[in-house]
Amino acid sequence: MKMHLVVVRPFRGYARGDVIADQKMMSDVLGSENARYVVRVVTPAPKGG
Repeated sequence: MKMHLVVVRPFRGYARGDVIADQKMMSDVLGSENARYVVRVVTPAPKGG
């Protein structure tokens, strides 16, 4: 599974619905006052076969 952030309220140039997938940026956002403007979303790994 892979985690990323989805913006629910605009901040620092991000618009509602933007996805933040970069691990460093996710850490920066979650460690700041802007953490309340995102939600964590986990997507399952694709099924291969």
